[in-house]
Amino acid sequence: MQKYISGTIFYSLLFAMGGAPTIAMMIIRAQTQNPEIIYKALVGLSVIIACILVPIILIQNAYLFFKRNNAAVEAKVEPLCKVYLFLNACCLIYWLYIQFIG
Repeated sequence: MQKYISGTIFYSLLFAMGGAPTIAMMIIRAQTQNPEIIYKALVGLSVIIACILVPIILIQNAYLFFKRNNAAVEAKVEPLCKVYLFLNACCLIYWLYIQFIG
C-alpha cells in the first residue's frame, strides 16, 4: 500500500472517532457553560455528527483501499493525508485545552 494512502486511511479513521465529539463539544460550549447540559448534549450531538462523518469517511477509505496501488491517486491523496493529520492535532490540542485550561 502506498504511504499517503495508508496514512490517509489511518488519520481519517482517527478523525472519525475523535472529530465527532470534538465538533460536538465546540458547538455545545459555544451555546452554554452549564456542565449538566454539556454532558447530555455531548452524547446526543456526538452520535448525530458521527452518523454523518463515519459513513463519508468509510466510503472514502473503501475507494482508497481499492485504488491503493494507483500512483495517480497517491499523488492526489498526499494533501488530504496532511489535512487529516492537522485536524487530529487540532482535536487533541482542543481536548487538552478543555481538560487543563478551560
